[in-house]
Amino acid sequence: MSVNTGLINQLSAQIKKQRIAQRPLLVGVSGVQGVGKSTLSKQLSERLQQDGISCESVSLDDFYLDPQERVQLAEQYHPLFKQRGLPGTHDLVLFDTILTQFRVGKAFSLPVFDKSIDKKLPRSQWRQVEAELSVLILEGWCIGIGAQPESLLTQPINAYEQQQDAGALFRKTVNQFLKQYYQPRFAQIDYLIYLNGMDFERVFRWRLQQEHQLIKARGQGMDDEQVKQFIQPFHRLSEWGMQSLANLADTEICLGETREVVSVKHRFVD
Repeated sequence: MSVNTGLINQLSAQIKKQRIAQRPLLVGVSGVQGVGKSTLSKQLSERLQQDGISCESVSLDDFYLDPQERVQLAEQYHPLFKQRGLPGTHDLVLFDTILTQFRVGKAFSLPVFDKSIDKKLPRSQWRQVEAELSVLILEGWCIGIGAQPESLLTQPINAYEQQQDAGALFRKTVNQFLKQYYQPRFAQIDYLIYLNGMDFERVFRWRLQQEHQLIKARGQGMDDEQVKQFIQPFHRLSEWGMQSLANLADTEICLGETREVVSVKHRFVD
């Protein structure tokens, strides 16, 4: 995603409006895989720091459960939980601990999940954050997405669901996790930015670019076919987010085919 200075200035100004009470502010950045969440979060964080506002960003991906923990999840609920990604595969206890420390102004450590080895790095390699942090940016593909109505879960959305979840048990369990455990966390977001990719068909191309960059940087990663298979479980909620988050986000940024900014809409404008 190509983020221009004007957009970053807009977002920075919007966030400053939310900080009237000078309390720690949790900012959410949501959007499909490869849409540019990390890029925007990094640049927004840097801009706020330049303005004298202490800020850090972290991905919801960094809270993924490690493989052995997902195996336990798979044994308890459904074999498809072995793959990281969907609601249910994050360490929400760790998330709550960090959010509490952030809210009360304590120093804390942010986890680092290494996708090339599919697990979190040792705690000694986590990112240290000083006390009294003003803004924490949380980015992730499902941030802010609500649970789907039960009526939408009946029919499979793609070949993956037809073949792997014919009885709909997996998607119903994911939906229940999203409703029961994720909504209370998402409700704590003070300001939500949604990068609307507009079309799920773009996700494969964007996610493939990410994986190629990962392989170049780390020497490990998924091949093209693995990436294609990897994104299929995200199809359902990604499209649901495109339908619902536009009306829920404080700022919606619509993107074109090459991730260029097409339009920006703020829900609350002075």
